[in-house]
Amino acid sequence: MKAWWAGLMVVIVGLVIAFHAPAAEPLKVKSNQWLEVRRPIGQVIYSRGQTSQAVRNGMRLKSVGDTITTKQSSSVVLGIDTGAGFVKVAENTTVTVQKLETGSKGQRITQLQVLSGQVNLQVRPLTHNTSRVEIKTPAGIAGVRGTEFGVSVQNDGKMGVGTKKGAVATSAQGQAVLVKAGFQNLTIPGQPPSPAVPLREDTRLNVSQLRARDRQVQIIGTIDPVNILSINQQPQNVDLNGRFDITLPLPSNRKVEASVLTPLGTKQLYQLVVP
Repeated sequence: MKAWWAGLMVVIVGLVIAFHAPAAEPLKVKSNQWLEVRRPIGQVIYSRGQTSQAVRNGMRLKSVGDTITTKQSSSVVLGIDTGAGFVKVAENTTVTVQKLETGSKGQRITQLQVLSGQVNLQVRPLTHNTSRVEIKTPAGIAGVRGTEFGVSVQNDGKMGVGTKKGAVATSAQGQAVLVKAGFQNLTIPGQPPSPAVPLREDTRLNVSQLRARDRQVQIIGTIDPVNILSINQQPQNVDLNGRFDITLPLPSNRKVEASVLTPLGTKQLYQLVVP
């Protein structure tokens, strides 16, 4: 048991060093690395700099800065070049290539930035002991070498991670927390990751107040803080306890559409009728 824990700590420390310290061996961008667009649904846009276009099946992202954006009710899958796995990109999500690097000994690093939205990853065990696939968010980094997990990012940068198989190391502020299969955690910008807790996959929307006044409606309630809340198709921020207090124009039909999306991609729709 002591040997197992020692090995685990080596993995965690290795991930932290990889993020916070210069690599011991120079890395360079390789033109033979890419992410391939598969099964685009709805409005999915590729952009780089000031240019943009609708994606097409088979298109490849090969350079740092290449960006994929999904609109409402849209999604896409990105295949990792060596068959290492897939990144499923949910609606209202922007993904940008941050690193496509290969070292002289063959280690490969794929890092994607997600500023807001939700992604789900399925990554097979990587053959090289320093290869990794990472999701970078405003709050920190979720890095793996073989697992199935999801990441949700709110507009204010809070990152929720849920792990279905394997384990994920979330790192921020010089600290790392291992999120094993069946667990989740939350990372807030400027703070270290929270401890991992049992995975809830809880899509409940708990509304404590729904009140109309002066042609506006106020909605107060809570969700699981790792989830993403959308009201009338617009993502909303919640606090570290999952609480929200939102005021918006009252629809003419007095109905408000809401959705709750978990880090693993489970989504629940709600229709709130304003009395």
